[in-house]
Amino acid sequence: MEFEVASSGQKRPVKKWISMKYKLIRSMAHNWSHSFMSGMNYLDGGFVFEDVYQMARERRGEQVTINWIPATSEELFGFPPRVRNCVLAYRTGLAEYLRRHSIDVAALIEFRTEVYVAENFRMYVRAYVLDNRKKEHIAYVWN
Repeated sequence: MEFEVASSGQKRPVKKWISMKYKLIRSMAHNWSHSFMSGMNYLDGGFVFEDVYQMARERRGEQVTINWIPATSEELFGFPPRVRNCVLAYRTGLAEYLRRHSIDVAALIEFRTEVYVAENFRMYVRAYVLDNRKKEHIAYVWN
């Protein structure tokens, strides 16, 4: 059995790559976006979701888009520092998160979290993934 050293310094068994399961993509994207927008994501004295919701309200119908794959920096310039720092921190852990969910990063063409206010004034959080088969995986997240 092979072992790897985790970031905590502990040894753990290496998970052999079995096969990528496309059916896991939607739930992975939902969980990732839910974690990012959750009340557990507290940074620099405030909740990240409050800043993202405020940006969505100010944009009046235009969505706030956080691109995970491909990671782009253009949208970060319009984000408050708390959101920008959190996005950068989350991006560093994305590859490990995908590995733990048995999802090959090469299978994802696009992965993003979208937040917007709909015409009914309800706030929506949507996880969107386009895989290498050109299939869209969409999951709505409610907090």
